[in-house]
Parts: sequence; structure tokens; C-alpha cells
Amino acid sequence: MLTLGSFITLKNLFYVLVLLGAVIMFSNMLIAASLKNKIPGGFVGKWLLIMWFFMFFFFLAEAGAFFFITSLNNINLSYFLIGLVLFFGSVFVAVVNRFVYHLIKELALDK
Repeated sequence: MLTLGSFITLKNLFYVLVLLGAVIMFSNMLIAASLKNKIPGGFVGKWLLIMWFFMFFFFLAEAGAFFFITSLNNINLSYFLIGLVLFFGSVFVAVVNRFVYHLIKELALDK
């Protein structure tokens, strides 16, 4: 008989978190794409496009993890893939910080 305790395992929580992360990232991609259409270009437009590509990478990583992790027999490959995603996550945060800094700078110039 299935109980709540048998359902709540770290592996099942992994799948839930990855699936929710993929849904959130996909919705972020849709929002960023709609914003890109409203920005004429320049620094902000260029960096928004770069951010969109990072979001796409994370969406692929999350969607791929949901289906791919169970078939991995090599734990070293798992560590490498997780490290790769975390590294690009740090780069993504740097890109977002640079984007927001210049966005605020451009908005302040308009005043």
C-alpha cells in the first residue's frame, strides 16, 4: 500500500523540483520574448537576448534532467552535469546583474 511517507523521497522531491523549475523557466522565456519585442535594441536589447539564451539552456537542463538522470550509471558524469548547470547559473546571475545595472543607468539618463 502506498503511503505519503513512501512517496516523499529525495528522488521524488528531485523530480518535483526539476519539473517545477522547468515550468517556471519556460514561463520566464515567454515573458522575456514578449519584452524583447518591446525593446528597440541597444545594450538592453542585446543583453535581454543573451539572457533568453541562458534561460533556454536552463530549460533544456531541467527538462533533460527530468528524463536523463535516471538513466545515468556514471556518477562522475552526473557530478559534471550538475557542476556545469551550476556554473552557468552563476554566469546567468552575472548577466542579469549587468543587465539590471545598465537598465537602471539608462532609465536614470532619461530623467
